[in-house]
Amino acid sequence: MHWAVACNQKEVFKHLLEKQILTNLEDNEGVTPLHMSVRFQRVEFFDQLVNLETDTSWKQNYGGTLFEKAILNSDTLFVQKLVEVGVPINSSNKRGSTPLEIALRTQQPQITAMLKANGADENLVRKFKLEGMYMGQETPGTTAKVFAPNVISTEEYEFGSVFNKAGTEFYYGVDVGRRSEIRYSELRDTIWSRPKTILSHEQYGYNDPFLSPDENRLYFISDQAMDRKGESKDIDIWYVNRTTNGWSEPINAGTNINTAGEEYYISFTKNGKMYFSTDAYSDEDNRNHDIYTSAFENGEFQKPVRLGEAINTDAYEADVFVDPDEKYLIFCAQRPEGMGRGDLYISFKNDDGSWSKSVTMGDKVNTEGHELCPFVTPDGKYLFFTSQQDIYWVSTEVFKELKAH
Repeated sequence: MHWAVACNQKEVFKHLLEKQILTNLEDNEGVTPLHMSVRFQRVEFFDQLVNLETDTSWKQNYGGTLFEKAILNSDTLFVQKLVEVGVPINSSNKRGSTPLEIALRTQQPQITAMLKANGADENLVRKFKLEGMYMGQETPGTTAKVFAPNVISTEEYEFGSVFNKAGTEFYYGVDVGRRSEIRYSELRDTIWSRPKTILSHEQYGYNDPFLSPDENRLYFISDQAMDRKGESKDIDIWYVNRTTNGWSEPINAGTNINTAGEEYYISFTKNGKMYFSTDAYSDEDNRNHDIYTSAFENGEFQKPVRLGEAINTDAYEADVFVDPDEKYLIFCAQRPEGMGRGDLYISFKNDDGSWSKSVTMGDKVNTEGHELCPFVTPDGKYLFFTSQQDIYWVSTEVFKELKAH
């Protein structure tokens, strides 16, 4: 039923109704076909599903999450439909956010005005003041927790986060519909600024930000055309330079790094060696990504070198973070023995300079979902990563047991 609605399969939907399939069955995330109709903007399916409801309990049970999906789509039509069918306008979602709070947080003035005109209560909009290091969050132990909920980790899909060395700048990627953008927050005196978008384009995506060792460049990946005007191309590594007036226009990292394949994620050692992943050199029958390094010499990156079998396999390996001193590296892999769609693995540098055989980071980090985008804070205390479409963090104490094995 979920699939039929999402894929606009009217005949399949009709067949399932004839077989008396329940229309409010929830998947493992609590999503019903009604949610799918809002998410994929299927007005006809929405109307049918509403007419099939036997009572009004769905309005209270699902109202907050239905509004959430409509607002994240910037869909004024569905927001209005939800109001018209009597979904409580001040209902909250699983995060405790009302529709008005979501609209304000995602800076959508038209929907904000619509909600207020229909009775949305401004007093229910929570205000968050992030103060001090790590945005004033209670630091985690060896159990991962969501980072800065309802400010950084929100109803949107956030990933690829990084702090500067001083811990006063925070960059991260956010999916916004069919593309992605990079946002930024900074510590001013003792208070963190409201996140703002610093790299965005109506056609191209920007994500996986990472600062160069001197922090004068912000690297990222993008599918933008070389002239930044044409059709989207394969994903390349780009960067912007820090200037007195902000960041420069995007600059491609060059053909020594970028290929006709896809290059993902970036991290650096102290001496500027880049770690990244690409599928450009893989077997044509197996277009999985592997992890490579490229030294930075004489002002340019050198020919990439593939890491050995301790790291790379026939499976997918990408999203690599390297310790600046190259003591360890963490990456995302999709392997047969994995717990979910993608797990984080770790490898340690041996005394002879080789890498130890990579091992899964286990259930302290990995889940049945997809874990990706690792980053260890410059003080070495915390691992940040993406899970369940939020940014999580956990103490690097979880490394000690893994290294012992």
